[in-house]
Amino acid sequence: MIKDRCSLKEQRKFFVLIIFFMGSLLIQTPKTYAADICKEGLKDLQKSQGVIQDKGGIWGYLEKSSNLKDNSILGLQIDSKLQRLVFFFETLCEEGKIPTPRLYNLILNLMGDARVIFNIEADQRPKEKVLENLQSLNEKIEQLLAQTN
Repeated sequence: MIKDRCSLKEQRKFFVLIIFFMGSLLIQTPKTYAADICKEGLKDLQKSQGVIQDKGGIWGYLEKSSNLKDNSILGLQIDSKLQRLVFFFETLCEEGKIPTPRLYNLILNLMGDARVIFNIEADQRPKEKVLENLQSLNEKIEQLLAQTN
């Protein structure tokens, strides 16, 4: 019976070691995570930025509107700030620093907010509503840029 207990204890230890080993294989290492977020994450951000710029950016969107053309400088500022965020993310990767998933998601969400603006022609919405949305987007971008400095 003592022999069986030792055997049972050894079996438990072995089982725990197997579970630990299998779990460690499933968990990404920091280097793997860094490579993924820097390669795939950056590609996603650049692609999203490209979609915005291929449509002329927020600046181009405002320039096409007879009601909002005089506010197109705001669009130019937003386009520039979004590009700065992507560049910041890319710089972190180049310097061997690992961007957090939170940073990636914040930038990607801001890109998504910018892309939503293109869903409706500017002249089909009240000028005040478009400007309110753009001002809000600009403020969110400013807040994130302030955190990155």
